[in-house]
Amino acid sequence: MVEIGQVAIVAAFMVTAYAGFVGFAGGALNGRDLATSARWGFYSVVPLLLIATASLIYAFVNNDFSVKYVAENSNLAMPRIYAWVAFYSGNAGSLLYIALAFSIMGAISTKVLSTRLPYTSPYAVGVMSIVLLFFLGVILFLANPLEQLSVIPEDGQGINPLLIHFGMFIHPPFQMLGLISVAIPFSVALGALLAGRGGRDEWVDQGRLWGMVSWLILTVGLLLGAWWAYTSLGWGGYGAWDPVENSALMPWLAMTAFVHSIMVQKRRGMFRMWNMVLIITSFTLAQLGMFINRGGPVPSVHSFAESTMGWIFLAIMGLTLFLSVVIFILRYETLKSRGSLESFLSREAAFLGQNMLFLLIAFVTLWGTVFPIFSEAVDDTTMTIGQPFFNKVNGPLMLLLIFMMGVGPLLPWRRATWPMILRMLRVPLGFGILIGVLSWIFGVREPWAIFSFSICGIAVAGILQEWVRGTMSRHSRGEPFYQAFPRLLAANRPRYGGYVVHLAIVMLGVGIVTSSFYDVQRDVVMKPGDTEKLGKYTFTFIDVTERTFPDRLEETARFEVWSGGRSLGYMYPYRAFYPEFRMAATRGAINSTLLEDFYLVPSEFREDGQAVFRVLVNPMVWWIWASCPVLVLGTLLSLSPNSRASRRRLSLSNISKESSGTPTSRPGAGTGS
Repeated sequence: MVEIGQVAIVAAFMVTAYAGFVGFAGGALNGRDLATSARWGFYSVVPLLLIATASLIYAFVNNDFSVKYVAENSNLAMPRIYAWVAFYSGNAGSLLYIALAFSIMGAISTKVLSTRLPYTSPYAVGVMSIVLLFFLGVILFLANPLEQLSVIPEDGQGINPLLIHFGMFIHPPFQMLGLISVAIPFSVALGALLAGRGGRDEWVDQGRLWGMVSWLILTVGLLLGAWWAYTSLGWGGYGAWDPVENSALMPWLAMTAFVHSIMVQKRRGMFRMWNMVLIITSFTLAQLGMFINRGGPVPSVHSFAESTMGWIFLAIMGLTLFLSVVIFILRYETLKSRGSLESFLSREAAFLGQNMLFLLIAFVTLWGTVFPIFSEAVDDTTMTIGQPFFNKVNGPLMLLLIFMMGVGPLLPWRRATWPMILRMLRVPLGFGILIGVLSWIFGVREPWAIFSFSICGIAVAGILQEWVRGTMSRHSRGEPFYQAFPRLLAANRPRYGGYVVHLAIVMLGVGIVTSSFYDVQRDVVMKPGDTEKLGKYTFTFIDVTERTFPDRLEETARFEVWSGGRSLGYMYPYRAFYPEFRMAATRGAINSTLLEDFYLVPSEFREDGQAVFRVLVNPMVWWIWASCPVLVLGTLLSLSPNSRASRRRLSLSNISKESSGTPTSRPGAGTGS
C-alpha cells in the first residue's frame, strides 16, 4: 500500500503539471480540445490523491511504523479512532490533506466554470494547477508522508496530547481547507484577467459563489478553533490573538470585504479594480497564514505542523503576489468600471467604508503578528504584542464595523439626502439608545460595554425594520403573514440571507463583549470535602479518580454543583499528564446555559490530596457557539438560487432603475434590491 501511494503522488505531480501547461495553452490558443484535456487532467488528480491518502490512513490504522510519518504521529496507546485524523496532525500529512481537499474543491469548481465561463475556465484551471503543483512538489521532494524508515521501531512517538480531542476531527480540516480554498475565487478572478475579460462582469457570479464558500469555511474553522480552545486548553477562554488564530482571521477579513464588494460590482458595475485588489490581497494573506502554520519565525503557542520549510511558503507568497500585480498592471485598462461613486451618502459608499475597515483591522492584526520578527531583527530581542493591544485597537474598529453593517444596507443606491437617512435610521438609532438605557438600568456601568450593546441594538433593529417593512408590504398585497415573511426571504435570497448572517455576527459580538467585560474567575486550593462559592454557584470537591495508561496518567475530579440552591448535578474536570511529551492536557467541565457558563478546570493535583482549580463564570458564551449554525444557515440561504420568477422581477426592476436613473430604492418594499 505504501508503494502504491508513492506512485500515486508521483503520478499526481506529473498530471497536475500537464493540466497547468495545457490549461494556459488552451486559453492562449483558444483551443477547445486543449481546454478539455486540461480539465480532465485536473479531474484525474483527485483519484490519485485519494489513493495516496488511503495508503497513509491504512498505515496508521495498521500501526505500520516503517512509515516515518506514522512513527512520528502515532503509537500503540493512542485511541484507535484518532488514527483516522492523525494523518493531518503533522506537517507532511497536513500537506497531503490540503492537496487532496483542494483537488476535490478545484475539480468541482472546474466543472462549473467550464459551462459558465468557457473563456476564463482554461486559465482558471491553469492557476489552480500551479497552486496544487506547489503542494505536490513540497510533498514529493521535501515532506513525503509515505517516506519509509530503514530501522522499524517497535512503537511510535504518539500524537500531540493537545490533539486528542473531538475538535481534531473538525477544526484542522476546516482551518486548512479554509486557507487553501481562497485559491478558488483567486483563480476565477485571475483567470478572467488573463483571458482579457476582467472588465466584463461575467465572472462576478462565480467569484461571489466561490468567495462565499471559502468565506464560510474560514468562518466555521475560526469558530471551531475558538470552541476547541475553550473546551480543551483549560484556560477558560476562546481566543487570545495568537498568530495561528490570526493566520486565519486576516484572510477572513479580506474575504469578507470581497464578498461584500463583489455585490456592488454585480449591481452597479463598480469596484472592478478594487475587487481584483481584494482577492489578490486575500490569497496573499491566506498564503501568509500557511507560512505561519508551517513553522515560520512568528512565535505561537499552538502552531500545528511545525517545520523548517516556512520560508518556502513565504517565498512562493512573494512570487505569487509579484506575478498577480504584474498581470493586474498589464490588464489594467480592461478593468474600468461603467459606474462611479456618485455620493458618499449611498449604499456603495457604505460598502467601500466597510471594506476599508476590514482591511484596516486585517493590517493591524498583521502588524501585531509579525512585530516580533522586526523586534528581533533590530536588537536580537523577541518582543510579542499581547491581547491588550489587539483589544484596544481592533475592538473599537470592529464596533464601528458592526455599526456600518447595520446602517449600510438601509441606505439607497447611488445617492441619498440627510433627511432621507435620518428617516431611515430613526428606528434603529432609537432602539440602540433604548438598549443603552436598559443596560444602565440593569447594572452595566462600563461605558464601552454600554456603547457596544447600543451598536449591536442598532444593527439588529435595522435588520428587523427591513423584515417588517417587506413583510407588511407583501401582506398589503393580500398575502397572509405566515406566508409573507418566508416568501420575502425566498424572493431575494442573497439580500435576506445576508441579513441572517448579520444577525449571527451580532450574536457573536454580544457574546464576545459580555464575556470580555463580565467574566469572573478565581483560583482555589481544595481537598476532598471542601466547599467553595463563586457568585451564585456553590461547588463541593467530592473526590479524584486516577487511571494509568501506557502513555499517560489521567486524574478526574468530581464536583457537586448548586446554583442558587438548585442542584446542577456532578461535573468532572479532567487532567492527563503525558511523561514522554512532558505535557499535561486538560478538559474543562462546563455547565452551559443561555446566560452564562460555569467553568471548572484543574490546574494541579498535589500528592497531599489537595488540588488547585480555576473556576470561572463566563456570561453569554453560548451565544458565540450558537452564532455558527445561524451564520451557516444565512450563508446557505444567500447562496441558494432565487426562483425564476423572482430573478425576472429583480432583473426588470434593476433595468428599470438603471434606465430611468432612479437614485434611490425604497428599503423593504417588495423583493428589495
